[in-house]
Amino acid sequence: MAFIKKYFWLIVILVLATVLRFYHNLDVSLWHDEAFSALMIRYGWGEMFRRLALDVHPPMYYIFLRLWHYVFGDKLLSLRGFSIFFGVLTVWATWLFVKYAFISHHSSETGHQNQKMALWAALLVAISTFQLQYVTEARMYTMGAFFSVLAAYFLVRALREQKEFYDDQKRNMPNLPQDIRLKKYYLWYYLWFAVCAGIMDFIHYYLLFTMAALCLYALVYHIYHYRLNYKRYWGLLLSYIAIVLFFLPWLKQFIFQYKQVSAGYWIPQMDIWSIPGTLWTMLLGIGHDNANAGTQRMLIVVTLFVIFFFWRFLQKTQYFEKWLVLFATLAPFGGAILFAILARLKGSTTSVFEERYFLFASTFFIITFAAWLSDIKPKWFSVSLFVVYVLFNFYGFFNYWQGLNIAAKPGMNGAAKFLHSVVAAKDHVFVGTSYEFFNYKYYDYTYYPLPNGVSPLLFTGGRSDISQISHVEGVALLENQDLLPSFSAAVHPADTVWLLWTDAFGSNKPQVPPNWTQVDERDFNDVRPWVGTNIYVTEYKVN
Repeated sequence: MAFIKKYFWLIVILVLATVLRFYHNLDVSLWHDEAFSALMIRYGWGEMFRRLALDVHPPMYYIFLRLWHYVFGDKLLSLRGFSIFFGVLTVWATWLFVKYAFISHHSSETGHQNQKMALWAALLVAISTFQLQYVTEARMYTMGAFFSVLAAYFLVRALREQKEFYDDQKRNMPNLPQDIRLKKYYLWYYLWFAVCAGIMDFIHYYLLFTMAALCLYALVYHIYHYRLNYKRYWGLLLSYIAIVLFFLPWLKQFIFQYKQVSAGYWIPQMDIWSIPGTLWTMLLGIGHDNANAGTQRMLIVVTLFVIFFFWRFLQKTQYFEKWLVLFATLAPFGGAILFAILARLKGSTTSVFEERYFLFASTFFIITFAAWLSDIKPKWFSVSLFVVYVLFNFYGFFNYWQGLNIAAKPGMNGAAKFLHSVVAAKDHVFVGTSYEFFNYKYYDYTYYPLPNGVSPLLFTGGRSDISQISHVEGVALLENQDLLPSFSAAVHPADTVWLLWTDAFGSNKPQVPPNWTQVDERDFNDVRPWVGTNIYVTEYKVN
């Protein structure tokens, strides 16, 4: 009972975070990127690593997800439950980080104020529409967000306890039991920071920017507090070395994947509204059309407001850890800008800017906003603004789901269920694009199997070998027997063909042979990769 009383509001926030993350979670059809996760973990360990090397992401998410599926299986609840698990852990880690980083041990009044800040930050992460959106995907984003905040927590603990240890030495009080404990603990915290940072690097390459921000902050902290006393840098140096050594075996593969991405790109070009649009999403969590002139004016207002509250946060916050939060928020944006500049210098317009990549930065963004809100005077005004913002987040969350209108968008789940009910033993099922092939295979394997002897094939328009398939199309999951180079060679007169295709990903309806007569066509609206995606199932009779 004492534990519940002490952590009552944190428990309430974590329960709320869990409930919101389960809300309608399984009602959204699994899509291409999630299917990649679901199918990859079906391979043996060695084969999985071989195939991951052909992709463009590091392997840590798949390692964790594979271990998870040994216990919970690979149904949709398990796959997205993994994202929910780390989404809720991110709320807890936010509270833990803020509670330690922004609490003074010398003032009970300040400590009480910052306890409130920790709860406010945790609640805002719990109800953030941006954070909630990505627990409905079996991808690595919530896992990355958790480990980035946890790494920040361990780093702050290491730095603070190291400083306390050296402060005691300065007072000529060496070898106190407290100092022995402090030295032992800060070395352990450096180790755990290195472990979390190493895991981050292998979850998503965008987390390299966050890791670099944390390492830069630690170096600035040392320079500020210890100047040229380099003997006090050795703990940090060892953690740097451990992080580098951890990543080194993957470096060759990273370079290969980087070149592979540069050779075949799919991310839209970054423009002047990319960053303001992402700030809008992180702050408000509601949709925006960057091409609309009215929206562009609002994006400018939001960007100026974000600059204002960050400036006030830096001005009013006394703790050195404010720079960590700033660096961790800005570093991914800086990395995206740097990549765009380097691409321009090479004569290219490519970029590495997708809003979902900034989920890792959004947690630190929310911490900044919570800190600014909690420091506003008078107190009643601060609380009033906080309540209004909380209510707005709930509005954004339910508005998001209402806008999806998932009841009318069964997506691949509906298409696979339909095919399961109509495909006969001698029929053919062809898929017109790899962007729908993998998620259909997942539903075929897991929920709605086709009759024995009927396997879906991917129409490739003449390509008969996977060496001719690009990484963008998911070559890492393909075998030659999955490919259908020509429609005509695979069918006979009087056969029934079911063609599954989409208008998303720049795809369209494949051209079928003239002796095929269309019998019927069904449309299954989807919400991924964007609202309005259509998946079609067309029935043909071969003459």
